[in-house]
Amino acid sequence: MSSLKNHLLTWAAAGAVLLSALGLRAADEKLIPPQLPKEQQANLLRFLQSHEKPDRFLPPDAKLVGTPPPNMDLKAESPPGQPVKQYTVQITSHRPVPGQEEVKQVDVYYYRPNPERGKPGITVRHTVDVTTGNQVGPTEVLLNQHTPISREELAEAVELAREKSAAAQALYKGRDPKTVQWEYLQLMVNRKHDPHEPGDRVVRLVFTARGGEDQPPSAPVRVIVNLTKGVVTADAE
Repeated sequence: MSSLKNHLLTWAAAGAVLLSALGLRAADEKLIPPQLPKEQQANLLRFLQSHEKPDRFLPPDAKLVGTPPPNMDLKAESPPGQPVKQYTVQITSHRPVPGQEEVKQVDVYYYRPNPERGKPGITVRHTVDVTTGNQVGPTEVLLNQHTPISREELAEAVELAREKSAAAQALYKGRDPKTVQWEYLQLMVNRKHDPHEPGDRVVRLVFTARGGEDQPPSAPVRVIVNLTKGVVTADAE
């Protein structure tokens, strides 16, 4: 077992998930719980649309939950003229309360990368009343939350692997990109192990390519992509 795996928790994902390029470009509507009535879905979509462009890294008057990693700067702000990045990562329905059959609240989770490269980002949680589309309670910033990777981050991870991994470049060379597939597993770093630190967004990617008339099927190419630090390393099995 590699030394990296000695310092990482088990794969956070339950299994390998294959996403097509089309899936990566899917809108946030895909995350809306399909069991919600159409009117509630519309209310939730309206909330998402009104919150898709934050103007600062740390939401004003937010409730901080948890202890920040040692290298996190809660005063970080984007450089002037540079928008704050935010990705919708998860929407979860509250469980119905006794005597109430209909779910009336959901939690919306966003991930915001730190404006300073290499520093941990934050998870922002809003509780929304889907019968009105209004927020319930304070905005929360979860400082030690292991938040799922977003579609946008996965797309960035694939591009970083293609840009910085010689093995991935060799796999794509001379091939129709449509014949190349990839799977991912998100990792959670629980202690510092260069180049990874707690709070980093880290993904294991496995690339494979189908064989063609002139090419045999490829051997798998495995890489570790640290999105927080922009680093790509080979995954030593």
